[in-house]
Amino acid sequence: MSSRSIWKGTLGFGMVVMPVKIFNGTTASRAKETAMVNLHTPCGTRLKQPKWCPKCESFLGEGQTEVTKGYEIGKEQYINLTEQDLATLPLPSTSAIQVEQFFRGGLDDPRWVKDSYYLMPDKVGSKAFVLFLKAMALEGVLGISKVAFRANSRETLCLVRPFGDLLMLQSLYWPEELKETNEFKVAGEVSEKELSMASVLVRSMTEEFDPGRYQDEYTKAFKRLIEAKLAGEVIEAPIVKSETEDILEALEKSLAAVGAKA
Repeated sequence: MSSRSIWKGTLGFGMVVMPVKIFNGTTASRAKETAMVNLHTPCGTRLKQPKWCPKCESFLGEGQTEVTKGYEIGKEQYINLTEQDLATLPLPSTSAIQVEQFFRGGLDDPRWVKDSYYLMPDKVGSKAFVLFLKAMALEGVLGISKVAFRANSRETLCLVRPFGDLLMLQSLYWPEELKETNEFKVAGEVSEKELSMASVLVRSMTEEFDPGRYQDEYTKAFKRLIEAKLAGEVIEAPIVKSETEDILEALEKSLAAVGAKA
């Protein structure tokens, strides 16, 4: 396996424990293709990001010897925390993922999930891993646990679920991190005709999901922009459509475009 694991430890349910590794389930390769840096406008030189101490009126160098962690306890009042201090935090989740409960069904609220990772057995843990995977799939359950991805970092609530021949670990937001929707109320009156036509349009556009048909248009446009800049060409900004004024007319045109019959 060419991918590098980002976490090593154990996975356990009940008294069964197995060594596992966590791998990223997604890649940021596309982001790298369009990554930009800050330049000094007059000379075009790439800017560095020095650390500045306003009290000593000095810039800190590249090294971290003069930098420590601090927790704010009051206005401009801090407690210094060293790596040794943070290492004393009693967090077993830095080296062990213990499934605390199983449940059937999914998470109805799509806000819960943050990132997805792959869980794989490490060396001698294959048999217990396969047993755990097959038992979960057979029962149709998901597992809830916690993990600290790095030493001295806060815990992350996570979901463990069967995914083909491996397990997927999905990091979740904590309940208090989910913003309530009460302040985002939407009101609007629609007619029966508008609703009927909109439903027909939705049905006519409904088909099997094929992720292969979608492409990253931003990356392609970004590369075209770079090529145009190098060639001294000027690219005009696209015209952005404003709000639809006549909804019925827009629905009729949309239905005609997809070949549906209202």
